[in-house]
Amino acid sequence: MNKIAYIFASAALLALGACTPKQAEQAATPQTGADEPTSEYVAPVAAGGEVIELTDSKEYAPGVKVSQLTVLDFNAVWCGPCRQLTPVIEELAVKYEGKVTFVSVDVDKNGDLFEAYNLGTSIPVVLFLYPDGSKNAYTGTGDLLPVDKFEALIDAALAK
Repeated sequence: MNKIAYIFASAALLALGACTPKQAEQAATPQTGADEPTSEYVAPVAAGGEVIELTDSKEYAPGVKVSQLTVLDFNAVWCGPCRQLTPVIEELAVKYEGKVTFVSVDVDKNGDLFEAYNLGTSIPVVLFLYPDGSKNAYTGTGDLLPVDKFEALIDAALAK
């Protein structure tokens, strides 16, 4: 009986599309803004259609300049919805090679960056950083899955 309750609870959490219940009701809330000061440092650009695995949170700290649309994927290995996004992001990195940089940010290793962007407490969060300093954040998978929804967001961002 306990196994059935556990399976049901796990399925309910996955259905919410976010890994913490506090913000489930706002599972895909866009956030915008360009209020951080800009720095002279320009963040790295991905090469070869690869997803950059972030090792130094300072590379994409708030206020950093990006030379092209950059997508930060805040995730964790234990998060089911995050694991659903991983192959989608890898596919999009190949499709948008040379146009968009994709960065995977493990919140267990780079929690300071997640907090610096003030993104709440739920993951996954996908943050679009624009060359003009503005940003959009999407919490959960509602606006990002299936892949055509994510592509539409990227296409609109590139047209911006």
